[in-house]
Amino acid sequence: MMSITRLDAPFGVEVTGLDIAASLDDVEMRRLAGLLHDNRLLVIRDQKLGKDAYLAFGRRWGAPIPHALDHLRMPGYPELMEVGNTTEKDRREEIRNGAVFWHTDQSYEAEPSTATMLYCRLAPEQGGETQVADLAAAYDTLDDAMKARLDGLVATHLYGAASGRGDENIAAPITTEAQRDKLPSVRHRLARPHPVTGRVTLYAVAGTPYGIEGLADDAARDLLDDLKAHALQDRFIYRHKYRIGDIAIWDTSQTLHSGVPIEVATGPRDSRLLWRISVRGVPGVCA
Repeated sequence: MMSITRLDAPFGVEVTGLDIAASLDDVEMRRLAGLLHDNRLLVIRDQKLGKDAYLAFGRRWGAPIPHALDHLRMPGYPELMEVGNTTEKDRREEIRNGAVFWHTDQSYEAEPSTATMLYCRLAPEQGGETQVADLAAAYDTLDDAMKARLDGLVATHLYGAASGRGDENIAAPITTEAQRDKLPSVRHRLARPHPVTGRVTLYAVAGTPYGIEGLADDAARDLLDDLKAHALQDRFIYRHKYRIGDIAIWDTSQTLHSGVPIEVATGPRDSRLLWRISVRGVPGVCA
């Protein structure tokens, strides 16, 4: 039987007693979707899934998105990524730690992701956490004057825009002109309603935004920096320490996230391997 408990954190819930590989009916899926949209983060414990079953689970949440950079896709499973420190590609710092900056997945696309999930296959004894920031709570605590100022403002986003903005790292690099051509600048509202609940939250205030329509560059940079600093207060952040079998899912319409730096694995005690899926759209049970 599915059991729900609050995480020891500012937001998010833990789900136990659920065997996704055996069955996940529409009633259970609708409950999971409601929990995610209301709490921004789910941690589903003790799962045992192969790639096909995991991808099928991802499709319950929306349409899985092959990463824009094709060299990051899992061979044979382009909608999945291997995130960790155990594969040959992970010897490259810019790939192994390519998500070590605050961002929202696919905010550099016109139709961004709505959820991201990481399924833990290997967990290091120390390190390897994912950090998630609650942009819904961050928006709720803004004063009325700032909320009024944000109403209708549109930010411009570009893949890799965090480079040079003082972030801990930059996104995994574009390697071909074809990849660059597929990633033009896009527009998203700074505060926007959730696609299912309608709740207004901040959106993607770090990582990919580089300007705000109607504002001079300096004013836009100052506002983005202020919003990022507000959203990244400890009271809005959860740091997830993985256990093997965890599926951590966060609502990308309402969160920022960041990895933490990790070195190349030397053995089982420091190995980290996560299977990543990002989806766009809404769960079929919510459509």
